[in-house]
Amino acid sequence: MRAKALLIRVTVVGLGLGLGALIGEVGLRVYASLHEGARHLLAQADPMSVLIAPHGELGYRPRANSVFHYSNGTFATINSMGHRGPVVAVPKPPGTFRIILLGESTTHGWGVADDETIDAFMRRSLRERYPGLEVDVVNLAFDGYDSRQLLERLRTDGMRFDPNIIIVNTGVNDVRNARFKDLADPDPRTLIWENVLRRLREEQARGGPTIWTRIKHSLYLARLPAIAQQFASNVQARGAREKVTPDVRAAENFARNLERISTIAHQAHVPVIFSTPPSSLSFRYDPHATSEISYWVVDAATTQRLRDELTRRMRDVVTRERSLGHTTTYVAHTLSPESFLDDAHLTGGGNRQVAVDFVAAVAPYIEARRMAASVPRS
Repeated sequence: MRAKALLIRVTVVGLGLGLGALIGEVGLRVYASLHEGARHLLAQADPMSVLIAPHGELGYRPRANSVFHYSNGTFATINSMGHRGPVVAVPKPPGTFRIILLGESTTHGWGVADDETIDAFMRRSLRERYPGLEVDVVNLAFDGYDSRQLLERLRTDGMRFDPNIIIVNTGVNDVRNARFKDLADPDPRTLIWENVLRRLREEQARGGPTIWTRIKHSLYLARLPAIAQQFASNVQARGAREKVTPDVRAAENFARNLERISTIAHQAHVPVIFSTPPSSLSFRYDPHATSEISYWVVDAATTQRLRDELTRRMRDVVTRERSLGHTTTYVAHTLSPESFLDDAHLTGGGNRQVAVDFVAAVAPYIEARRMAASVPRS
């Protein structure tokens, strides 16, 4: 009799919990359908909607055939090879001149349409300038990349494209690494997708998503703990960002990664053009302005000082690499205030000007190749 009563109680409690969960799930879905912010948060917490894929030791890349939507209404289309822009042939066809772009969201083209990226403008300009030459510009940059990610992307993706020139346009996201104390080389803390990548690698090794991953994909309620955890992490990071003392090792790691990229290129007899993205921090923002963006450290003035330090380190790397016989150059950019969407990302017009600068830097290498090809063999 007691066992029967206990069974009835357990059944009633179970039904109550189940009904409560059902009501909560329905209510949450209705709320999300009416509030864009809530819908966005819940979509971000879906573990199976992640649009990145792990590669290499610590690397990640955009998932093939995906679309990244930006807050200003633009979007980036990722092709079947996992990068923005047209698919190119591998192996490279004879006679093709191929340029690889490595960089961050500024190079990937955050906030602009697919035909307004640096690589899109470069392709059009180079084909107009050299109508008889087949030119590829492969954009392997991606949002959130720091110099370590550029190195990983070059190792695992870039060199298989058999580039004639590598352009490295970076110097923004490595600033955020200055927030970490006792920075290692490499350091998993610098991965902005660290937790997601760990899960993806584990699921990749296991052969597919776990049951819990599938539950969170199906039920909004199951995503709430992740949202709460992310909110708590953001609050903690906000407090830590205000007290941080920038660590010089971030700039040292930056320089080492650039040297590693140059070494890989030199071993393949490929020239490297280095460049740092332009900044509007010094004329568009108050020096004491702060931001929730991860690559801002303390305030606008501190962030700009750290970006300037990365630029100095890059120039020093170019000087050292040239002294070793490596073919490297540095390209600077001067843009008007109207060229910026924010402190670092550019409008289509800004990307066009950067493309003009890169085309001018690439032109001597193309001309040298054309001249070599025109010399008759004895």
